Amino acid sequence: MVSVDTNLFPDRAQVRLAVALVLVSGFFNSFGGLILRSLEEASEWQIVFYRAGSLSLGLMAVFVVRNFGQIGFKVRQIGIWGCVGGVWFCSMQTLFIFSLSHTTVANTVFILGSAPILTAVAARLVLGERISRGTWGALMVAVSGLALMFAAGVSAGNTFGDLAAIGSTLSFVGFIIVLRAKRKVDMLPSLIVGALLASSLAFVSTGGDVAVPTRDLVLCVLWGGVISSGVLVLFTIASRHLKGGVLTTLLTIEYVLGPFWVWLFIDEQPSVLTLAGGAVVICGVIGQVYLSGRPKRLELSP
Repeated sequence: MVSVDTNLFPDRAQVRLAVALVLVSGFFNSFGGLILRSLEEASEWQIVFYRAGSLSLGLMAVFVVRNFGQIGFKVRQIGIWGCVGGVWFCSMQTLFIFSLSHTTVANTVFILGSAPILTAVAARLVLGERISRGTWGALMVAVSGLALMFAAGVSAGNTFGDLAAIGSTLSFVGFIIVLRAKRKVDMLPSLIVGALLASSLAFVSTGGDVAVPTRDLVLCVLWGGVISSGVLVLFTIASRHLKGGVLTTLLTIEYVLGPFWVWLFIDEQPSVLTLAGGAVVICGVIGQVYLSGRPKRLELSP
């Protein structure tokens, strides 16, 4: 797990500030779909190249500042698990962009919203963590919501985008499992590895053709190097001071605001089935938190 200083805030102030950090990170992260819709010419692979590349630079700067003098040791410490986590993170970031490009923002973020429940199930299967009956029930609810959204995607001809969203979600779950398996290790280098892999893969896939309009370049760098890297840092700090259930509930702000921005500024309207499915998924997530009887931790988002 990415380590942070747990004594950043006084005891009575840390919870309030942590809540604010989660809400702020969710608020800014919700603009991802709007940023992508605002790009003029950049292809999916070009977006991945600049977003992931600038994200890796932003995270690298944080890593160097925090670990100056111990960089080599910290990198070696992640081991093979860190490399596996990097592959999952690369897949998550890449499929996320392809999903946003081929289906509605609502479909993408609502499908990603099922990650907390799927993570709990995967942690049971891979790590042997206990899972409550409430979580199994929530899983059934979430699956029904996903089915509604997938049906909406098929009817609208967005099957590829929905499949990419499911792939991104499963990759996210895989990455979180890696973080849990190496919870005592600073896994920030794993994020950097994943972002560099995604950027390198995108460069090869474009055949080196990464020329885009200046507007697209600025938006991609703003999205990856400023918003995404800043969100990851803020959310990681906050996750040390809040229970997983609170984190998961607060994160629903991102799932609500993401579709709202593109509806407000671009008039992208999700179907009734998508909204119904998204509502079912979010209800399943919140229900899992409060019926499971034990906190769940969700460290990061795409």
